[in-house]
Amino acid sequence: MLKVKEQNLVYADKEIFERIKEKIKNQNVWDINISAFAEKSLHKMIKYYLEPDEIYHEKKVDGHIADIYKNNSIIEIQSMNFSAVKNKIKHYLENKKNKVTFVYPVGAVRNLCWVDKQTGETSKITRSQKFTDIYKFYEEIWHIQNFITEENFNLKIMLLEIMEYKFLDGWGKFKKNNATKIDKIPVSYLGEENFNNKNDYLKLIPLKLRKKETFTSADLTAETGIGGKTMRSFISVMKNIGLVSENGRQGHFICYKINNNDAK
Repeated sequence: MLKVKEQNLVYADKEIFERIKEKIKNQNVWDINISAFAEKSLHKMIKYYLEPDEIYHEKKVDGHIADIYKNNSIIEIQSMNFSAVKNKIKHYLENKKNKVTFVYPVGAVRNLCWVDKQTGETSKITRSQKFTDIYKFYEEIWHIQNFITEENFNLKIMLLEIMEYKFLDGWGKFKKNNATKIDKIPVSYLGEENFNNKNDYLKLIPLKLRKKETFTSADLTAETGIGGKTMRSFISVMKNIGLVSENGRQGHFICYKINNNDAK
């Protein structure tokens, strides 16, 4: 897919997210003047967005609590730290009757609002000039690599416009450096990418590189902005699941080729 900043974005479902926000606000879950939440708003709002009927929320399945369970379909929502839930996903998949969808919400477009820690006063809302693409998933793919080839496992990466609240308690002249993050609120829906089989994960390699005979980790870093240990983990997973293989060298860099030419 194109990078977020290269797309003609349609900011959809704003009214839906506004209604969900009001709903969970009435449940005393969301309050920007405190820094501890029973359940973070991003997670809870995505849960209502995917399944409005809360009768299907927080259901016990095979000894674990699933975010959503309906008609033998399990949905787990996780925006970070996949290692914390990988054992639960493994357990779900051992029961072959359940289909598991792992939802990864990404704040592709961010609006920022700063909160005075003492008074609760909020600043004028500004839009960040930085965009986040699906390549952010490189940070987490290592933890799900054993599930990618499972027939009943699906991944959904949701691209969202979000409102991010932070305390003005950081360092520097404007107290914004390394400031405390309070919460993230989905504002609108920008799109999604679904990964239903192994070959779908080739979408995590930019199209420009998929069209080349070979590419290097440096090429991937140039296209995605991701490098270092995170890039090495991603390439390792792509090799482990058989989507890419080594194909010579280019200077100091190993070259890689895509094994499934039909999936380009």
